[in-house]
Amino acid sequence: MRGTVHVLYLYRLVRGRGILPAISAMLLLAAASPASVSTGTQRWNRPVCGSDYVPVDLGDGDYFNVINASAHNTCVTAERHHLSWYVSSWHKAARGWQYPNISSGIEWGRYTCNDRTSGDPSGPGSACMRYPIRVDRDGTPVTSASVHSDISNGNVSYDIWVNREDVAPKRLRQANGTEIMIWIEYPGIADDADSRHVVIDGIQWDVMTWVAHNPTTGTSWRYVAYLAHRQRESVSGLALNPFFHDAESAGELSASWYLTAIDFGAEINETVREGGFDVESYSLTGVR
Repeated sequence: MRGTVHVLYLYRLVRGRGILPAISAMLLLAAASPASVSTGTQRWNRPVCGSDYVPVDLGDGDYFNVINASAHNTCVTAERHHLSWYVSSWHKAARGWQYPNISSGIEWGRYTCNDRTSGDPSGPGSACMRYPIRVDRDGTPVTSASVHSDISNGNVSYDIWVNREDVAPKRLRQANGTEIMIWIEYPGIADDADSRHVVIDGIQWDVMTWVAHNPTTGTSWRYVAYLAHRQRESVSGLALNPFFHDAESAGELSASWYLTAIDFGAEINETVREGGFDVESYSLTGVR
């Protein structure tokens, strides 16, 4: 990736109880209307509510999307050229998990590379991030994040998706390969991860895995969550490829599959009450 993104935004979400570890809320977006590019709602500095999303233009055709919660019960407010945003209102979700997040890549046909050659490998391209990209050719993705969390149940996490096949962005729905989550903080959730324990970037990560399933699409995939053994409010210069390599060595991911999205946000369920968390900074670089 030749572009760099920096984000400063504020979450104000409600607290929850009795949360079980979540398969990403992204699977609940199956009913959302697909879009071929990152058009979204061209409305900045004002609340955008429901199932819509807000594109943030970083130049050179490169976008990140500020995504509403999967339960479609929040509003988000974003700036046009800076990833400064916050959840500006909420309503109790009828079901499922919320995952308001900043999205890079493909999410149910939404594609964060929004130039005329998006999804066309024969085109000259631009400086924006390109997805899907083979895992073994993804460059050197590195990320940093800093949060001040005040949620009682949930996780502050990365949600990274991999598909088994190379699919055009406008056609990709539920990824069918592996979902890698990186939980840096998970208040109210017991660390029951016992698949294995690895050290990446000097941090011990406890790993839990299972096979996830989306009943709407009938798609199954491997879910792999890395839980920071000591919860933290920040990571700095965290390389993502070591997580991919670890999943590959455990037989949970193939290097020949395709990276489709790198997201960062918070999974919170429908019982959230009040409070929230502030994300002071976020960056992602290095994806080809």
